Formats: sequence, C-alpha cells, structure tokens
Amino acid sequence: MSGIKHNSDRQLLLQISEGDEQAFAMLVKAYSGLLFTYLVKITKDQDIASDVVQEIFTQLWLTRESLGEVESFRSWLFVISRHHAVRMLKNIDREYKKREEWHQITQTAADGLEAQDEASLKEAYDILVKNAVDRLPPQQKKVWMLARLEGKKYAEIAEEMQISRETVKKYLQIASSSIVDYIRNNGLPIIISFLIIKL
Repeated sequence: MSGIKHNSDRQLLLQISEGDEQAFAMLVKAYSGLLFTYLVKITKDQDIASDVVQEIFTQLWLTRESLGEVESFRSWLFVISRHHAVRMLKNIDREYKKREEWHQITQTAADGLEAQDEASLKEAYDILVKNAVDRLPPQQKKVWMLARLEGKKYAEIAEEMQISRETVKKYLQIASSSIVDYIRNNGLPIIISFLIIKL
C-alpha cells in the first residue's frame, strides 16, 4: 500500500514539476490537513501552524521544478515543515523580546520625562508661591509663614502675634485666597491653583 502511495506521490511531483496546477491542488488536498495537525503539535498555535502550511505549499509551488528529485515526499515535507515552524517560532520569540526591550526603553524615557516635567512644574509652582507670599501685607504674610512653613497652630500664632485666634484664621484665609489668585493670573493652569487651596 505504501509503495502505491509512494508511486502516486512521485507521479504527482513529476506533474507538478512540469507546472500542472491540478496535480498541485491534489497534493495540497492530500497533505495540508496532516501537515496542519503535525504543526499544531509543534507550535501549540493554530494560527502559526496555518501560516506555516500556507508558506510551505507556496514555497513548493515556487520551487516546483526541483520536486521531481524528491524521493520520499511525506518525510521530506514533514522535515522541512518542522524546520520552518521552529524558525518561525524563534523569529516570533525574537520579535517579542525586541518589543519588550523597546517597551522598557520607551517606558523608562517616559518616566524620566514625567519626573523631569514634575520637577519643573514644582519649581515653577514654588517660585510663584514665593512671589505671591512676598506680595502679601506684612501681617498676612507672617500668619501664612508661621502656619504653613513652620506648622504652628492658630492658638500659637495668636499668642505670638498678640492677636485673636479668629484674626489668625481670617488672615490665613485672605492670604491663601490672594496666593491662589496670583497663581491663576500668572500663567500656571487653574488646576494647579487648586493644589494650594488649602494653604
């Protein structure tokens, strides 16, 4: 039986080597299913197996003149298909690693830029706050600095400045509002102003 099959393959290959498209269609029909099943076992992926099958038969047709020299077509087909599949898997793995490396590089660069932007933004913000504080009336400026820079409580500030606790609270509210207004009017986005709404 195998001898008949072998002779049948040899006849098809000879016909295909002479450009017989019908013989090639018969060969594809006879082997594509078997080859696909074999390649799925190797690649563990139906899409890759399907691609390899298509590429193998395309390659066979493009190099059909040499098919007449093939002795055991089935063994030869499975060997070259296996090599092709392994090569494709290596290429896919290499491409995946390249994408991962590229992702890490771009992510690192993006993180660096983000940190740089954040540092620049904070520096601009600090300068604006300092300028805004410098423009406050002396009493409001002193209350704000004691509360926000030194972290003192209302009662401590009231005692130090010899004013009431309510006056401290009022000065702090007015000072904070003035600082926010200054920042809004001097080029920083409004949303940044909200970051200091609790000043």
